[in-house]
Amino acid sequence: MVTAEKRESTAQKTAASLDVVSSDTLAKQNIVQIQDLNAVLPSVQLLPFVNSIQVAIRGVESNFIDPRADPAVSVSVNGLFFDRPLPTGFAFLDVSRVEDLNGPQGTLYGRNAVGGALNIITNQPTNKFGGSVTAEGGNFAQNNFTGVLNVPLTDTLAVRLAYGRDRRDGYLGDYYDDENSDVARASVRWRPTDKLTLYGEADYLHQGGHGSVQESYPCTGSQAWSLTVPGTSAYIPGVTKPTGCTDFGGGQIATGGSTDTFDEAYQGHVDYDFGWMTATSITGFVGTHQRFFDLPNAVVNLNSTRSNDYDYSEEIRFAGHDQATHAGGLAWQAGGFFFDSTGNYFETTQLAYDNPILGPRLGSTKVTYTGLPQSSEAGFVQATYGITDRLRLTGGVRYTRDHKGVQQPGLAKLQQDEYHTTYKGGAEYDLAHGKLLYANISSGYVAGGPDGGSPTLPTPANRAPVFFLPETITAYEFGSKNRFLGNRLQLNGDFYYYTFHNLQITEPATYNTAAAGSNLSVLNAGGLSTYGLEFNGQFALTPVDHLSASLTLAHGTYDGATFAETPAGTPTTTSIPAGQKLVNLPLVSALLGYDHTWRITEGQALTASVNTKISSSYPLEFGTPIIAAYDTQSTYVMTDASLNYSFQDNKYLLRMYVKNIENQPVNIYGETGGNHAYGILAPRTYGGSVTVNF
Repeated sequence: MVTAEKRESTAQKTAASLDVVSSDTLAKQNIVQIQDLNAVLPSVQLLPFVNSIQVAIRGVESNFIDPRADPAVSVSVNGLFFDRPLPTGFAFLDVSRVEDLNGPQGTLYGRNAVGGALNIITNQPTNKFGGSVTAEGGNFAQNNFTGVLNVPLTDTLAVRLAYGRDRRDGYLGDYYDDENSDVARASVRWRPTDKLTLYGEADYLHQGGHGSVQESYPCTGSQAWSLTVPGTSAYIPGVTKPTGCTDFGGGQIATGGSTDTFDEAYQGHVDYDFGWMTATSITGFVGTHQRFFDLPNAVVNLNSTRSNDYDYSEEIRFAGHDQATHAGGLAWQAGGFFFDSTGNYFETTQLAYDNPILGPRLGSTKVTYTGLPQSSEAGFVQATYGITDRLRLTGGVRYTRDHKGVQQPGLAKLQQDEYHTTYKGGAEYDLAHGKLLYANISSGYVAGGPDGGSPTLPTPANRAPVFFLPETITAYEFGSKNRFLGNRLQLNGDFYYYTFHNLQITEPATYNTAAAGSNLSVLNAGGLSTYGLEFNGQFALTPVDHLSASLTLAHGTYDGATFAETPAGTPTTTSIPAGQKLVNLPLVSALLGYDHTWRITEGQALTASVNTKISSSYPLEFGTPIIAAYDTQSTYVMTDASLNYSFQDNKYLLRMYVKNIENQPVNIYGETGGNHAYGILAPRTYGGSVTVNF
């Protein structure tokens, strides 16, 4: 069962491209952090960057965490929307399943869902007493602890508590990309009547350690997971820059950086069954408090930043009880969404480039932004109607008003209001039992807003525009979902085609209020188009042997654009050539999995799992020029394996695992504009855990 379309249905009967990672898969493959999903979600890339998780689906992403801009993939936890990029480690605790919706979800999820949506659903309080304790250890001095306790207080009231403690040395130079976090959740569910259900949840995360940075690998002379930047490697032909792989020359990425951030989230759900429909209210608050001390930005610069975000949201939704699985059946839902956010940001150390968290500055003066207000209101409706017992049509529309502002010292507040309409239309047809055809057209957008500078001054081509435009997408999709051999074999396929306009990027550029100097800016870089074919299957070969496989063929190119850039203090322009390949999108990627279970005795079982990810090469950066030796991730194979032994009917569970057996360096994010600094996934890791369930 999934709630991808905000109502319960089975994944195979949902007429859209989606992937579901069950609790069983999470356990067998030892997926304990959100970035571990890279190994099981074929179209998704997740990467820690600074202190957040960047999410890309089918190559669609927002590669910045600047508070003036928004993510391209909507992330929610138990229905609570996260406007900011998801903090590293947050909420991935006591997880029941993960739902990945591919493609724009503008009607039901609104803005910030042009790439899709990632829904994390945790285990809910139940009326059965129980819990678990897990201790885990591994290389890089990893030592983790997780505890869960479920307590029914009455026949209608239950409480669930969960706590996780993660510690690990860094992957980069045994320093950065480390783990030092504590996360806790308390949830309560009360059902006083058959019609009324109340749910409340509080989440808290503290993130310490040294933070996450980028490195220069695979530049010539560099080593993976090293903090050393080569100083004498070959550089881009025809471009005069310092020797070495970065704009800053060779050297050592400075250590000494640290983080001390904390995040909090609270949500309350009210569901009332009127008999013919259910009314749902989700009220939420998310507080993000980031503290970076001397943390490298790009490659060798240092900065200290303090920031706070306060996000309030309310979603009200009404859903009918009828189903569209018969002629004349109507499945519908309608509602509204309201969002308000404030933030303040302060940076103490002067840099050549700004920290992405801070946003713009004037000249070389660091400033505090106490405003950065955002608000959004939306109304939506979507319905599916049964034309016959086999044929159904879907239509939906959402209307949204967005407001954004930026307060700059010495200048009037910049404000912008936008109004957007997004839609979805679709048709689905049951060829036979367990065999579904579907076709959809949908749209989505990422809101524009103020960037910086003065609206009363002229803005030449080599200066960043005062306002950046909304990014929009139109998507076409056709797919099929099938089961054969008495449901032992599942085969699904999907074709998609996207067109983007006003792609949003982050580049260093000069505002029209300064003669020179570099400011981190949100710019528009034209359009792009991308398309692909996705196939996935699962096969129960025997009751104890299971095979899984997926194959994705994808292609994407930029339409070409010229925009402002200030790479070394002098305002200029740069271009993305028309036809250049989309970053972080391999032409071919595949997942292969196999697991076998040995039933040893009654109540005892041993399960072995092997899963391999295969990817062709793909560019990591855009711009002119691109050098394959530097800015391209080469073809790779990456394999994970695990061994799980359960006894006394799963009361005790022992696990051993190894991830990235090949110790393959895999980059999935690069700084733009020729910085040649990349984000890299984890090297080979291994370990084991002991779980006691009660």
